[in-house]
Amino acid sequence: MFKPPAIQPPEKTLPLFKRLFTLADNPIEAWPRAVYEEDFYWAPSPYGPKLLFVTKPEAIREILLDRGEDFSKGSIFLRFLKPALGEAMLTAEGAHWRWQRQAAAPAFRPDTMAKLTPIMSAAAEKMLARWRAAGVGAQVDVAQDMVRITFDIILDTMLSGGEGIDIEETSREISIYLETLGRPSIGDILGLPPSLKKLMSPRGVRAANYLRSVVQQMVARRRSGPSGRGDLVDLLMQAKDPETGRAMSDMELRDNLITFIGAGHETTALALTWSLYLLSQDSVTAQRVRAEVQSVTGDASITQAHVETLSFTRQVVLEAMRLFPPVAALPRQASRDTTILGMPVPKNTIILMPIYAMHRHSKQWDRPDVFDPDRFAPDLGLERQRYHYMPFGAGHRICIGLGFALNEAVAVLATLMREVQLDHNPAHKIRPLVRITMRPEGGMPMRIAALMSRSVD
Repeated sequence: MFKPPAIQPPEKTLPLFKRLFTLADNPIEAWPRAVYEEDFYWAPSPYGPKLLFVTKPEAIREILLDRGEDFSKGSIFLRFLKPALGEAMLTAEGAHWRWQRQAAAPAFRPDTMAKLTPIMSAAAEKMLARWRAAGVGAQVDVAQDMVRITFDIILDTMLSGGEGIDIEETSREISIYLETLGRPSIGDILGLPPSLKKLMSPRGVRAANYLRSVVQQMVARRRSGPSGRGDLVDLLMQAKDPETGRAMSDMELRDNLITFIGAGHETTALALTWSLYLLSQDSVTAQRVRAEVQSVTGDASITQAHVETLSFTRQVVLEAMRLFPPVAALPRQASRDTTILGMPVPKNTIILMPIYAMHRHSKQWDRPDVFDPDRFAPDLGLERQRYHYMPFGAGHRICIGLGFALNEAVAVLATLMREVQLDHNPAHKIRPLVRITMRPEGGMPMRIAALMSRSVD
């Protein structure tokens, strides 16, 4: 069994100044070992509100589902997202969140998803064509290539081709945003005014402005032209608040589209990147995936019927998201004096559900640091333990795109694994780095080791 590199937690809480700089550089490297071993951990917090790490599934259910009204998203979380996303579904609260969620829900129904799978496999086949043109021995950045695939898919499935959105430029600006305004800073931790962070991150401000501008232009074109395409843009434009009857403003429409463009491709691209890395290090598991794909699909392009049958390929994706969850932590803040499983929690306490640590927790997993897709065999039911395994969050605000993302990841991974063998560059050190999402530092350089033939009718 392959044991991939993992964060080595400090044995105890780091000294204050070292902790601050580590949190700003890569927050998960500041989490002490107790976070991986205990149900609750109160972190020393002399510079602001109390900080409570929560890993116990029953407590997380209480926070996210049973008494969600006691726990808001929190100011630190919103500092990273609001500059680009405004009042979109990911940042909105209460009734404003509920009606936006209802408006977008029809785009993610299972019957809608089934129609999109051929587009997903076609995007992966386009990348395979690029890799074939590069040839055996070529060096590729798999992280960058997975972003390209998933960006193509988002534009083709959700936005009818993107209507003039420049894929390369938009993807670059999203990366700039994540590396600047989207990363923790000492100012965020100390609660300094967000305006100071913007002043010190002009590239991030320009990136956020670019994203808003390009999507705003697309919204304006849609408002002035005929509708009827049935994509996400149409569904959001036609949606009405069931209580007030109002429709989304241009600003709300823009903010939600940026959310789906950004979050909708980045997280799945990361799941695929980590999956391909893990498979490159475990030849036995890689061969099981290829054998399953070949048995189920032959040489045909991947369809929804195939995706529903590719159970082991799906298990690989699930295990990759356990070891390297796209979002490393889920924050909340106590909106009043409250309790968690009877334990007093003062108002304004910052509650962190450390997903990366939860997925490697010694109380919750057997051999937690080992890559073992068989732990997600359907009969074991681990995928359904929503407060135990949380790559998509949990509770009322579980990711609306969960089904879309898993379909996409399985379709793309199956398409690629059937026809290519990738070797990871051993000189590249694996370091999970948190920038809202958890990405591999320096990308994922790999070598095309082999290209398998495929006959297409």
